[in-house]
Amino acid sequence: MHMKSFRNTRSWTEYRTILAEEFGITLMQEPEESYRLVRGHKVRIDQWSPSVPANGTVMLVHGGGGNGRILAPLAEPIAGFGWRVIAPDLPGYGLSEPAPGFRGEYEEWPAVLAEIADAESGPLVMMGFSMGGLTAFLAAQTCRNVRGVIATTLLDLNDQDIFVCASRWKWLGRLSLFSIQTMPWLFDRIVMPLSMATPLAAMSSNKRMQAYFKKDPLIGAGWKPARFFRTAHNHRVECWALQCPLLLVHPGEDSWTPTEFSLRVFEKIDATKRFVELSNGSHLPAETPAYYELVAEVTRFLNEIGRSHNHPTLGQK
Repeated sequence: MHMKSFRNTRSWTEYRTILAEEFGITLMQEPEESYRLVRGHKVRIDQWSPSVPANGTVMLVHGGGGNGRILAPLAEPIAGFGWRVIAPDLPGYGLSEPAPGFRGEYEEWPAVLAEIADAESGPLVMMGFSMGGLTAFLAAQTCRNVRGVIATTLLDLNDQDIFVCASRWKWLGRLSLFSIQTMPWLFDRIVMPLSMATPLAAMSSNKRMQAYFKKDPLIGAGWKPARFFRTAHNHRVECWALQCPLLLVHPGEDSWTPTEFSLRVFEKIDATKRFVELSNGSHLPAETPAYYELVAEVTRFLNEIGRSHNHPTLGQK
């Protein structure tokens, strides 16, 4: 059966062009694509392989405004540092094919990530972007071989302030909360372009990149069920403990989700943890120097994980 691919698509070509011309980030690799059946979903997974024996695997986790492929700017340097990188399109996003009957429940996201992670051998680190940060945290809690979690943001959409802030307009967020509380059955029937539900222009400070995120058929122009956002809001974290190290590297000029929102969650988490705020950088921090600071912090964290894997007494809480 023929499966859809990002190769030679306008979406992928335009993204690489904008990264190179606007941010000076030249992507050299064409990731290997595969599909895996996970909980009934045909999940598309990108893979970047290092040129040396891998230290382990880093799983990149996109948020509610993307797909696995847009995380390529971080995948290439991580692979260059000696780690295998995988980036799935989570159900309902990218080119993955949702399981029959899937209605957009957010709970599927950490469950799918955990199943993919548990199928990997060797040490694994999860790195989540946007709402993928908390999703990676939730998945890591149930996995046997996750050695660390990295997040650019930690957004608990169960927090009403954060839910409203994450909406395209604050009035829309407040109206959504009212609808979720009073008539969830009606709210669940709404389907809308992602660019109507979330402020995708805040993904980047660059006008060209803003337009890309709003108009790309696999991102802003893709239609999403409101049920996804309702179930994300209703998901209550029962346990804030994490048995592996956590690194929060928050963009310094994130106009979508301010640093204080991530710190609300970060402070709740019981783990060996470190917080770094980048000098600048929007929600997807491709700007200079934020991008290079992010790469450096991730590299340092992975180096520590590699040492603790070889010497298990290191890095333990």
